[in-house]
Amino acid sequence: METNMSNSGISRGLTAKRSYRRFIAGLATVVVCAFALSSCLNDFLEPEPLNLITHDNYWQSEADARAELNAAYAHLQQTYKAGFIFWLEARGDNFIGSSSGTYPYQAVCYNNPSSSYPCCNWNNWYKVVSIANYGIHFIPGMTGKLAGNKQSHLLSEAYFLRAYAYFNMVRIWGDVPLITEPTLTKSDVYKPYRTGKDTVMQQVIADLDSAVAHVDVGVEELYIYSAGALYALATDVAMWTHDYARALDFSERLIALNRYSLETADFAKVCCEANTTDNIWTMAWSYAANGDNSILISYNTSANSVIPTKRIYEKWTAWEAQAGCADLRRLATLDSARVSQYGDKHCQRHPSAVVRSWKWSPGEFLVQTDYREMPIPLYRYADILLLRAEALNQTGDMAGAVEVMNQVRRRAGLPDRSVAEFADSDALEDALLQERQFELFQEGKRWYDLVRTGKAMSVMNEHFEQYVKYYKGSGYTLFTEEWQLYWPVHRDIINENENITQTGNY
Repeated sequence: METNMSNSGISRGLTAKRSYRRFIAGLATVVVCAFALSSCLNDFLEPEPLNLITHDNYWQSEADARAELNAAYAHLQQTYKAGFIFWLEARGDNFIGSSSGTYPYQAVCYNNPSSSYPCCNWNNWYKVVSIANYGIHFIPGMTGKLAGNKQSHLLSEAYFLRAYAYFNMVRIWGDVPLITEPTLTKSDVYKPYRTGKDTVMQQVIADLDSAVAHVDVGVEELYIYSAGALYALATDVAMWTHDYARALDFSERLIALNRYSLETADFAKVCCEANTTDNIWTMAWSYAANGDNSILISYNTSANSVIPTKRIYEKWTAWEAQAGCADLRRLATLDSARVSQYGDKHCQRHPSAVVRSWKWSPGEFLVQTDYREMPIPLYRYADILLLRAEALNQTGDMAGAVEVMNQVRRRAGLPDRSVAEFADSDALEDALLQERQFELFQEGKRWYDLVRTGKAMSVMNEHFEQYVKYYKGSGYTLFTEEWQLYWPVHRDIINENENITQTGNY
């Protein structure tokens, strides 16, 4: 059952700092455990080094279980370092990519991904899955070795991590191999096939239900697992599957935790500091363990990666004109003074000085070293509120949806909107998606908002034909078939496992 404990009374700021210190302090142990117990999909062809660490001498204490699950967060860091911009931003209409440099930003922005790109490799996601599978297998056998509700909560965390990994893989690749057991002996080794995405999503939902059954809601964490992260993910998954009643249920559970609220003092803090009451789950970063946080460096320190489109600036300022005031989010997000630098061929080749995002460094551009350990918000309260507003709209409560949307707008310094402004629920959905584009700009939400609402093809084709083409961009591929919404599988994976077929016509 869902465990309920009273709030500890410790301030969120102190809790976040302590959580961060625990996370960073455990990284050395994480490295050992990650190599000893985790596996990736290519490596499943060889069993784990069971002679080094086995169930006979491991999974004996809370420290053992904690170190193993911490390894999953280290792999998530590397996963997002390799693919965050490509999977979550470059395919949408917020950014355009450069045609030069080490990484093929422009090709991805123009819907031309290749199976040779490193971000087509799903192995780091399967390392997270592997760690979760070990936890789900071994933690139930630790009865008597863990105090209080810790055994139940750690098991909940393992289910959550597996759900999170598979949910993201489904959104990235569609059909993916579904592996739910750890590799314990050579007889466990096999070459999997890709499983249908609907079946994988059924496993995601089942894992979330198991996580809910075991979660200790009294545990407050920011950089690792908590009930807040669980309810946020469950809301996100429910919106993806169009189960709006479930989305309302889990968003209500998150609100009822009474530990999150919109940051009203300074919008810029929600990304810069990432430990305000707006932040539900944040990815910590250690330069010593993970190297440069290239997710942010690519956004903020170089015009040779991805830059905000001129169109997003124009759309945002038109939005402000309609509202009759400035949107505080834009002021804290875009270096708008540089918009004059966009030439009539900027989709072909970036100029040297263009609008860039300073969402993680408001009012200035930091040098590369300052981004090395900047945290990344994965789920924020505003994100879940706007998803909740969508769910209310989809279930016929337009008035409730507008009221929730207005909570977010007020924080942005914008006036309230009324139900009378919207002709129907479709018009309100468009407005909610627009709020999400501005509120969550650069946080990896836009592309999948378009996919889950069925708008990706039409929005992106219009973006190519009316914006990219107008500013002399060329070589883009229009969206015509569903398989184009997903990524190709890396060619090395297909070469190593003849049972894995390529996505669509890649």
